[in-house]
Amino acid sequence: MEKAQHWQQYIPQVLDTLAGTYFGKGSVELEDPYQVLIATVISQRTREEQTTKVSNRLFARYPDATSLADAPVAELEKLLYGSSYPEVKAPRIKEIGRILRDNFGGKVPNTIDELLALPGVGRKTANCVLVYAFGIPALCIDVHVHRITNRLGWYQTKTPEQTEKALEKILPNPYWFTINRLMVQHGRAICLPSVPQCQKCPVRQWCETGNARAQEPGFKAAD
Repeated sequence: MEKAQHWQQYIPQVLDTLAGTYFGKGSVELEDPYQVLIATVISQRTREEQTTKVSNRLFARYPDATSLADAPVAELEKLLYGSSYPEVKAPRIKEIGRILRDNFGGKVPNTIDELLALPGVGRKTANCVLVYAFGIPALCIDVHVHRITNRLGWYQTKTPEQTEKALEKILPNPYWFTINRLMVQHGRAICLPSVPQCQKCPVRQWCETGNARAQEPGFKAAD
């Protein structure tokens, strides 16, 4: 069996175990579509903690698309300070607000084509809106999904775009809704970017990287 196929056979075990670890038996709540859309645009090339801080500041001042459409660009730039390229994002976000107000009654559309037509919205942003705001299965590929699935050995891809295409072929549809949520939680808690905590990992037995590290001298699994 090809190496990647060997690790792909464990996809259900990995995702079911991560779901039990991070979600328990609770249901996953949908989030406000406006906030998901704008926060994901803000998150582009911006660290997570800064995205949260900047987004909360902006939503306190402009809580919906209608108010955002009327916001002065200069003020938006100030509110976006702390994210990358606020001078680029400010007019884009204002234009998103205007389009939502004028074309969609202030609501966020729930189709991939309508979302992709918005300024500053690419496939990652559009898919995240579908998943997090509307509960529509889509592959939201961020740095966590890209990093962790490669470490698991499911494939060897160099970009999130390649990862999306690879996952489309191998990931059972029921997992499309949860994979981003699971990988974000796991990437923050265990599978860190620089030093993954393989000794604590609940899915190490089904992971190519985890199995390799377990063979290293001195490796000791956590109790």
